[in-house]
Amino acid sequence: MLLGIELVACPHCRRSGALIVATLCGTQISWFAAVFFLLEPQSPLGMWRTFSVALMTVLGGFVVSTLTLFCFAQAVLGGLTRRAAWLREASGALSLSSGYRLWRRLQGAQSALRSRLSREASAPLCAAREPLAQLLAHFGAVSGEAGPDLFAVFQAHTQCALFEPYRA
Repeated sequence: MLLGIELVACPHCRRSGALIVATLCGTQISWFAAVFFLLEPQSPLGMWRTFSVALMTVLGGFVVSTLTLFCFAQAVLGGLTRRAAWLREASGALSLSSGYRLWRRLQGAQSALRSRLSREASAPLCAAREPLAQLLAHFGAVSGEAGPDLFAVFQAHTQCALFEPYRA
């Protein structure tokens, strides 16, 4: 999960190659942050300046995994009602109102997401008439795959949260 962290630059001194994981914080539902410290070659104790990073498999500002939201959207596009799809994908861990709230958030963010995706790759031809299906096809074109969790791939690629306001 944290492979390659030693290659990430420290936000304090901008050096890379010496980050060490100190602790990993999270719940059983989702892991959401890791605390790091930087080892300095001059000091055996290191710099000890900590910072947190968001893991790309969780929606920013939510305790919902990107995979849950992605599977929820696919289930609705597959013909299930939003209620049935959320109950199946959330496995009773989250309330039904959370599912409706995330659905509204996903629907409302489509134009901003399309703008961000268009900066990465042009929209592919899609036979689906549903705008959300076209959006998911665009996610697949940007990530270059049709994997199980295109939202996490997108967050990792763009280094910003899925529902973060669009920045030019």
